[in-house]
Amino acid sequence: MKKNLALLLILALLSTLFCFGAGAEGLTGEIVISVGSDWVDESKAQGKSFMDAVRAYEEANPGVKVTAQGASQQDIKESFQTAALAGGGPDVVIMDNSGHAIDLAAMGLLLPLNQFISDDELEATYQPGPLNSGKFEGVYYSVPWYLDCCGLYCNTDYLEACGLSIPETWEDLDNCLKVLKENGYGGIITYKSAYAFYSFFYQNECPVIDTSGEMPEVVIDNEAGTEAWNFICKLITEDNGLVESFKEATSWDKVYESFANGEATFLLGGDWCKSGINDVGTSVNYAITDMVMGKTRATVLGGWTWNINVNTKYPELAYDFCRYMSSPETYDILKATGKHSAQTSWDVPSGLSEENQDLVVLGEQFPYTMARPSIINEKTIDEIITNAILTVVYGQANAEDSLAAMAAELRANIAANYDI
Repeated sequence: MKKNLALLLILALLSTLFCFGAGAEGLTGEIVISVGSDWVDESKAQGKSFMDAVRAYEEANPGVKVTAQGASQQDIKESFQTAALAGGGPDVVIMDNSGHAIDLAAMGLLLPLNQFISDDELEATYQPGPLNSGKFEGVYYSVPWYLDCCGLYCNTDYLEACGLSIPETWEDLDNCLKVLKENGYGGIITYKSAYAFYSFFYQNECPVIDTSGEMPEVVIDNEAGTEAWNFICKLITEDNGLVESFKEATSWDKVYESFANGEATFLLGGDWCKSGINDVGTSVNYAITDMVMGKTRATVLGGWTWNINVNTKYPELAYDFCRYMSSPETYDILKATGKHSAQTSWDVPSGLSEENQDLVVLGEQFPYTMARPSIINEKTIDEIITNAILTVVYGQANAEDSLAAMAAELRANIAANYDI
């Protein structure tokens, strides 16, 4: 009987390993992943490299089937949320690291990563910015994939014509905009959102919303935040800071057009802007550099993460696939697109193809790249800040009044979301 019991225990153990996997061995099951449409379009380099990596994973795990579904980046969160709330949805979904995963985690729709890996291992493997973008109530929910950040695109023809150098500090940027205005050249273009403007707060050592305590605390109107806001408003109202097309820049295509046609001298954006500008077609000579420096070096984080649906039938498989897709085994996907891995082992220069070496400067900003506040409903926070910027752009409020109104609205929003 003892022999039979031992045999049964061994068979049970083997069965568990076969069903759920041990590391990357013995994994079985079928999972569906939801990603941006470009990642499954094999007519493009990034789609081809991505799907090749998916097929390589299946070949390494003969008992596994991975079905990739494409969705627009604008719709991917909402469609996943709707399906997951109904008990369904893809097993794995990519999410923008601008607070999307926080909302899903708060709804109980994502599996926490501590079911699969320790916090210490995660923190040793991934850059802190993208890792913290998926941290909710002290628990990590997102496997970082790639990161990007906001940099400064400069029309070097205009700067040379005005005898100016590429700006490195707030003072330099302020001076450049004044001289450019005097010579009839436009200032700054960026996407009509709070995205790029976070950088100025971070450069002045203001986190906008402090999430280090039990409850988020709005600090955008503290001394450091007020200084940053006054600088932003000065750029807008006095220094020809934002060009006219900013008011209509509800898509990145509008941003690219403004810079490519010479309306703006500076563009605030990430690595994706290079291909966007070049696709539009331009005779403008431009350089890509890091964001200007305030009290400290800082810029705002962007990028995407892998997340596991709480409804998945194959949690171990889903996690292993996320681990694989964000690992050095798939670095070639990022090399083909000019993206930077969120892994700490990523080497910036060698990770980029020869034609994308001008993006190295953005990768070198990663040690001081900061995520937007990891709070519930970050999208609304972004909208509140954007609207405050627009009140200044349209002359509806001055710096002091717009800051007071924005801070009050931010506090009311957080109180509502956190039942304070």
